[in-house]
Amino acid sequence: MSLASEAELQEAYRGDMVAARYMDARFDSELHRLLYDRQVAALQRFITRLRPQKILEIAPGPARLTRHIPPTGLVVCLEYNEGMISEGRPVCGERALWIRGNGFQLPFGQCFDLVYSFRFVRHFHRKDRERLYAASRQVLNPNGYFVMDAVNARVSKPLREAHPEEYLIYDKLYRSDELRRELIDARLEPLEFLPVQKYFRWQYRSQLVLGPRASWANRLVIRALERLPRMDGLEWIVICRRA
Repeated sequence: MSLASEAELQEAYRGDMVAARYMDARFDSELHRLLYDRQVAALQRFITRLRPQKILEIAPGPARLTRHIPPTGLVVCLEYNEGMISEGRPVCGERALWIRGNGFQLPFGQCFDLVYSFRFVRHFHRKDRERLYAASRQVLNPNGYFVMDAVNARVSKPLREAHPEEYLIYDKLYRSDELRRELIDARLEPLEFLPVQKYFRWQYRSQLVLGPRASWANRLVIRALERLPRMDGLEWIVICRRA
């Protein structure tokens, strides 16, 4: 059974070795780098437009996203695992304040204009996701924004059913209407679902066929497909506003 509890996930990401290998282990292929780059670009655009004065990232890991965001004010990174903090703090320098803490029990008042968290909320079952939504909403200013990622059940479920051994950590798989309802129930108004890896079937084939033989061609194909219009993808970047 996939890991999904608070204690299991804390243990899964514990240790200096896990933190040191996090980026290379998860974003080593062009297909995964596309996912990474799309998340960075979406955050950069949103923050540049919104210009929040206080930002909180929950479970930033080794600061894979925070190291790239434009400085518009105070950035707080709340991370439980000490190894991740040791990796992330140096690459952020003075642009971020790092605090060791638990995403379910945020040690802040209502003060943030933006809260975001990637590869975190999705790993928990419904009751724990509700706790995370409530904690995030509690520290958001009125009309503050919450951003996260979510996995599309239509695209991802067949992949996971074919190779369950590759998915040791639980991910909630959503239909878009189900995700929208869950956020509304949490008093978070869904504004945008930005699709990522929009032609995953063909992008994945390119990674398998071209990736080992012609990395430049693989990159060209994967990125060109991503520029084509489509409302669906393997994942979504989800932008919400505090309701």
